[in-house]
Amino acid sequence: MQENKKANSSIIVANAIALVMTSLNIGPAQAQYVYPQRGQSPEQQFTDENECSNWATQQTGYRPSGNSDSGGIISDRALRGAARGAGIGAIGGLIGGNAGTGAAIGGAVGGISGGIRNHDEKQQRKNFDRAFTSCMQGRGYNVN
Repeated sequence: MQENKKANSSIIVANAIALVMTSLNIGPAQAQYVYPQRGQSPEQQFTDENECSNWATQQTGYRPSGNSDSGGIISDRALRGAARGAGIGAIGGLIGGNAGTGAAIGGAVGGISGGIRNHDEKQQRKNFDRAFTSCMQGRGYNVN
């Protein structure tokens, strides 16, 4: 009976971890390259980029932090979620009699939650980039 419980717990943990790993398709943000098509000076380009960045934030409600993506396979946000979930799961597991299984399941669920928030942030970043590009193109820059 005890061995069946351990086997079932292991299967649950393995499935939860596999779900986390497949749901976190996270890569580095792509750099944007801005080229002045009308001979704008570097100072003018700097001013235009700042103004367009502020405008894109007004349009989308999103301001890039400069390091919104860790560039790793698993984001910092997903790792923090996994750590919080593991702690909560360990407490629940202690109550249920198996802290290790509880921690593993909690970590997997927390990682998924962090990954979902990271996906939402990536979508916001895409919208911001589209608005920024539109503004810069309107000011005579080629943006790729």
